[in-house]
Amino acid sequence: MPPRSRLLLLLLAVQAKQSGPGRGGRLRLGSLTGSVGNRVIEEVDVDAIVQRIDVDALLARIDVDALLARVDVDAVLDRVDVDRLLDRVDVDRLLDRVDVDRLLDRVDVDAVLDRVEVDRLLDRADVDRVLSRVDVDAVASRIDLDAQIRRVDLDAAVAQADLDVAIAGVDVEDLVRRAGIPELIAESTGQAANSALDLARRQLVAVDVGVTRLLQRLLRRDPGALAPGPPLLLTNREGEGQDPTLSGSRTRARAEVSGYYAGPASRILAFAGDVVASAAVFTAVTVTISWLLAVSVGLTFDTTERAGPVWAVALGTWYLLWWWATVSVSGRTPVMSLVGLKVVDRDGAPVRTRRALLRALVQPLSVVLFGVGFAVMLVDRERRAFHDLASGTAVVYDWGGRPAELPAPITRWLAERGGGLPGRPQADDQGS
Repeated sequence: MPPRSRLLLLLLAVQAKQSGPGRGGRLRLGSLTGSVGNRVIEEVDVDAIVQRIDVDALLARIDVDALLARVDVDAVLDRVDVDRLLDRVDVDRLLDRVDVDRLLDRVDVDAVLDRVEVDRLLDRADVDRVLSRVDVDAVASRIDLDAQIRRVDLDAAVAQADLDVAIAGVDVEDLVRRAGIPELIAESTGQAANSALDLARRQLVAVDVGVTRLLQRLLRRDPGALAPGPPLLLTNREGEGQDPTLSGSRTRARAEVSGYYAGPASRILAFAGDVVASAAVFTAVTVTISWLLAVSVGLTFDTTERAGPVWAVALGTWYLLWWWATVSVSGRTPVMSLVGLKVVDRDGAPVRTRRALLRALVQPLSVVLFGVGFAVMLVDRERRAFHDLASGTAVVYDWGGRPAELPAPITRWLAERGGGLPGRPQADDQGS
């Protein structure tokens, strides 16, 4: 009999003896396995037994979860060649059954990353797909960009970069357009042009104030007693701000005259400019129409003295349309807009079409009567010319969206002499 068999019989006899006579020599299977199991396993060649057993069938009959609950899994893993085990496992199938988020909660991710070759990992990953699922803003908020920039050798990076190739691949026009550079340039250019225009306008306003004050002194009138402007344009002006972008020092240094009656210098300059501009436009339009008719149908305009009255009527009609249409639509002619003037009803309301027509019809009389019609504004308390009086209109300063102003030196000069603008009380804070 083999030694191992004899040992097994010996163990069974010892167990029977320990059972005692009261138990009738009966062997209980549970007691037997509890006393003998471990010693038998030590003597039996378990590997040979396992080779003869259908392990898959055995596992099918065993409660594996209960078995794992009794096994020291860490000790088992210490004795297992895990890499060899992974070679035989369908890892993707395993991950499908694992709660990965729960696994990550129990894993020291930093320690894992220390052992991973990240570059190799990125080579196999679809980075675009990863980034599409990542909250980039949240990641960026956790990164110390200054520290990262300090770690970059910019000189080396620039030296290795082929800038010509990089620039060739950039749509510069689209980049400039998306950066808003054209709008920025246009805005800067517009601001510079407006600043230059406002500077010239302020000088004209200063001349107007000087001429008006001089004439009022000659007429023995107090300049401060003159009406400043139409009532509707001056209502609730106390404490009115000029421009929210202006500094307080500038607001105090320059007196605002928006809505005030325009003076003689600005008005005469605007009228003369409109005469020249309208004549130039009339000439250009006439020449263009004459050329088109000559080319298309062979018709030319008569430019002899016989046609003089016809041309005079045409020019007069053009002048009428120039002053009537522009004032009816916008309250100002093109040159008046440039100078910063606007035509309104006497009370300050927008000028009505019939008043604009009457003003355009009567305006030539102010010129024909040796300029007496314009001279009227030198003595009128509202600085209105003859055609303004006839049509019930007035002309005021209006620079569009910006405040009409006096130059700072003139404002200080008026303040020092205690004589301010017409109808405007002296402010305590106007000074240097």
